[in-house]
Amino acid sequence: MKNFKHKTQIQVRFADMDMMGHANNAVYSSYIEFARMKYFDDVVAEKGVWSKLEGLILARLEIDFRLPVILGDEVTVYTRCARMGTKSFDIECIIVRNSNNVEEIVAETKAVIVCFDYKSNITIPVSEERKRKIADYEGVS
Repeated sequence: MKNFKHKTQIQVRFADMDMMGHANNAVYSSYIEFARMKYFDDVVAEKGVWSKLEGLILARLEIDFRLPVILGDEVTVYTRCARMGTKSFDIECIIVRNSNNVEEIVAETKAVIVCFDYKSNITIPVSEERKRKIADYEGVS
């Protein structure tokens, strides 16, 4: 997790479990959505001003499942911006559980986020301010 500066603790809930006794695959999307929003709040400081910014659309989501999450697991999501494009960027997450003080990877994810103007119904460039804040945080130029 050395290339990931941002981390978010996840509370595993009873409602997350399926009849097999582990977190349902759909719940992982909620875990990474929560972590992604926390990343934006912490890194880009967009908390509470979403309506004043260009919209963001989740265009693609990939999840590679490695291990199950069960009730009582301590789960953390590590998040980073892995690619910055003109109108989109990639957010990667690694979901881990703590087992005997060792982090085990339970899933690896990649999301493609597209900037979008909902009024005009068109894609738009990533704002220079957003690019700068993410680059400063991630330590890239």
